[in-house]
Amino acid sequence: MPLTAIALLLLGAPLVLAGTRCLGYLDENHFWHPGFSCPAFTFCCGTCHHRFCCRDPNLLISEWRQKCCLGLSPKILAGAVMAVVLFVAVVATTVCCCLGTCHHLYRWRP
Repeated sequence: MPLTAIALLLLGAPLVLAGTRCLGYLDENHFWHPGFSCPAFTFCCGTCHHRFCCRDPNLLISEWRQKCCLGLSPKILAGAVMAVVLFVAVVATTVCCCLGTCHHLYRWRP
């Protein structure tokens, strides 16, 4: 049993000593903050809009959660919707004009 505890400590020690990395994020005012590394024995803590290094594991924000924070923001979602609407409008207009012109030419043939 003591051998297992020592092995776990030796294997886990580099993870704790290395600290963690806070990924870049957008704050509440939509300003971009680049990522940064936390010193040894600290974690990346905070929320999606405010990150800092701390020693309290209860405040830790996991790398997975940080990546989820970079998901679809309202601006990105609005841009995607506008792009789809514009694409559909261009295709519909092209099809209608082409069909209308072809139909018009077909009717006026001598």
